[in-house]
Amino acid sequence: MTSKLKTDVLETVSGSGTIALTNQLSGMTAESVPLLSAAQMPSGSVLNVYHQSLPSTSIATTSSSFVDTGLTITLTPVSASSKFYITYTSAPHLNTSSAANTVYGIHFAHRGSAVTTIGGGDRQDGSSGWRTATQTTQGVDSPNTTSAITYTVKMLTGSAGNNFNFHVGSHLNASHATGVACQFTILEIKG
Repeated sequence: MTSKLKTDVLETVSGSGTIALTNQLSGMTAESVPLLSAAQMPSGSVLNVYHQSLPSTSIATTSSSFVDTGLTITLTPVSASSKFYITYTSAPHLNTSSAANTVYGIHFAHRGSAVTTIGGGDRQDGSSGWRTATQTTQGVDSPNTTSAITYTVKMLTGSAGNNFNFHVGSHLNASHATGVACQFTILEIKG
């Protein structure tokens, strides 16, 4: 049989005053406070954090079909209603050999073999030379499953044979740092 205690007010033994709830909690340790399960967490709570970091080396392609960047995370959702906040950083670099060239590269997060709407790219029109920048791509995916998922960032160049560097962190180091790492982070949010 389960016992239950209900009360509106807690008083001291002498009856000289009420006992505030904060006084009851002050002596508790982390071990004595119950932890919430994922099912008990309110909507919008972060359930899991996944992260991958690649060093500041070049990640490039000359393919006009999607190829892997090396950023990949496999996870199993806590619930089919979970949403995934996906963000990745890179330092794209484009190089044209003449002013007549137009080059571009794009990149998207893929869920398995499906392309999500989370992506970006870079383009250089009508000028020779190179351009490097930093870029953060982010968005939310709702896979509606409890099966394992692999998220992979893939890239392609706009025209076969043109070089698109998804990440060239070492170009940003100004000769006094190790460069910029390529980061991939996924937060599982309770739906």
